[in-house]
Amino acid sequence: MKLKRILDWLDRELEVGRFDDVSNNGLQVEGPAEVAKVAFAVDASLESVNAAAHCGAQLLVVHHGLSWGGGIRRLTGGVFKVVKAAIESGVAVAAYHLPLDASRKYGNNYELARFLGLKRLKPAFKYRGSLIGVTGVNPQGVKIGVCSGGAGECAEEAKDLGCGLYITGEASWGDVIAAENCGMEMVCAGHYATETFGVKALARAVKSRLKVDTEFLPRATAIDAEV
Repeated sequence: MKLKRILDWLDRELEVGRFDDVSNNGLQVEGPAEVAKVAFAVDASLESVNAAAHCGAQLLVVHHGLSWGGGIRRLTGGVFKVVKAAIESGVAVAAYHLPLDASRKYGNNYELARFLGLKRLKPAFKYRGSLIGVTGVNPQGVKIGVCSGGAGECAEEAKDLGCGLYITGEASWGDVIAAENCGMEMVCAGHYATETFGVKALARAVKSRLKVDTEFLPRATAIDAEV
């Protein structure tokens, strides 16, 4: 399948154009025009690029890419190693940050909420002008807020929304204290762990909708520091 066709589908499905993101979403490292297999990972790390090449993928789709803000300013150090590995192995790299957090179909937060059995899901937790998280109600009738990754600063907002529990990936110590001060019980389940849900859902969708082989690439080691 044409690389462009896959990227166009991802851009449409994830509504990339409506987000003011810190990530430069979409294609970040060019690769082969034809794609037989797409690998998916949370991060555009050297490990994930090498794993994508090893499994025979020509495209790696990630949540955390290589190009942020003003883009890649210097090809040195770790960034050089990742880009060099991608080019030499013929693996294109595309990233989807806030679009993959917020998507109702495939998003990290909606998928995590569904995994937890929450119902009556509603978008919540604004970041850079977009609602990227979600609230829902568990079987016991408790309203729960979910915002994956490093969204500890949203604990007070969860309290204001009437949540009895707030789930995120990680929080700064200041955010932990702020949550305690306002009486918001917060669970930090791991930055990486909470952001696998959308990546896996997107891999399933690409396989089903575009009829192309896909594979999710888990980290070899977990390095989350949980609070």
